[in-house]
Amino acid sequence: MAEILIVDDVAENLQILQLILRNEGHKVFAAISGELALDIAHKHSPELIISDINMPVMDGLVFCKTLKSSTKTQDIPVIFVSAERETDNIVAALEVGGVDYITKPFKPAEVLARVNTQLKLLDAHRLAVKQQLSQVMNQMVVGIAHEINTPLGAAITAVTHFEGIVMQLLNAFEQETLSAQQLKDGLDESKQGVVLCERNLSRVAQFVKVLKEIARVERPTTPTTLSVIAFLNDLKSAWEKKDVQIQISAVEAGFVSDRDILMSVFNNLIENSIAHGKLKSGQAISIEATLKAQHIEFMYYDHGEGLQGISIDELLKPFNTTKRGNSGHVGLSAPVTANLINSALKGAYQLLDRGRGLEWVIEIPVNSD
Repeated sequence: MAEILIVDDVAENLQILQLILRNEGHKVFAAISGELALDIAHKHSPELIISDINMPVMDGLVFCKTLKSSTKTQDIPVIFVSAERETDNIVAALEVGGVDYITKPFKPAEVLARVNTQLKLLDAHRLAVKQQLSQVMNQMVVGIAHEINTPLGAAITAVTHFEGIVMQLLNAFEQETLSAQQLKDGLDESKQGVVLCERNLSRVAQFVKVLKEIARVERPTTPTTLSVIAFLNDLKSAWEKKDVQIQISAVEAGFVSDRDILMSVFNNLIENSIAHGKLKSGQAISIEATLKAQHIEFMYYDHGEGLQGISIDELLKPFNTTKRGNSGHVGLSAPVTANLINSALKGAYQLLDRGRGLEWVIEIPVNSD
């Protein structure tokens, strides 16, 4: 059964709706104001909200607009309730994001029918999202398997060539015909082969790393209690060892999440910025963290050139070819990161390009449950 939030400033109306819904096995949260309902929605993320339109201070329309302005609650469907049947009210309710409309006095059969319709639509949407995610994951795995062939083949060729040079030098040495120049030429050529082999095997290792990141989306998470500042300081220290400067502005707050996966998210963002962002010399990457309702909002921006000749949708497509920066970069960080945030961390994200480089706004629940 579903978790449903009902909102009405009249206690009797809440009692009636609670009775109807609980008799069907639903878990019901009740709020007597829009302000209280917002807190409940952010804390519990109900699957459905039934809200009165006419309420003091914050009416149902303003309540719905506020819900839709947050990435954490914007996808929760809202069914409106009102004693009035005027067309204007129905139109206004739908314009702010409502999905249906129930009139008072309540008819149990009508309430349940409309609720069940929305829950079925939610189930269908979840299934579609899961199928789409699986399809994307499969595309990534197949794509990586294909992409690995080129650097792996080059590395094998380099090793084979290197082996041939070593055999020629050994034969010349055994026959006592090895000259100093022949030795020098052989070693120089061998060095080139080693460099080529190392470069291509490093690229293979990058792809293997991405495969591991993809696998994290499906594996069970291991949430632990984290400190925002301690987590970001650990991230900063690790990258400072690689001469990458990160500027942090964060509130001291605790939250529960999978530390390794969250660290992978930010490592992917930083690696992508370095490879593609054309960062300004001497300008640190910025990460800001604030506590908002029941989630931590991380704002990441790199002060680079932002999106150049590519849309945000295209950026999130695996193996999309771009002209942004290092063409040798694996290029899967953005879609992998998006899936880790949504699926593994149960969070939300937005990508923006407003003059501070490529910007990610990431919302992570305070409590992963």
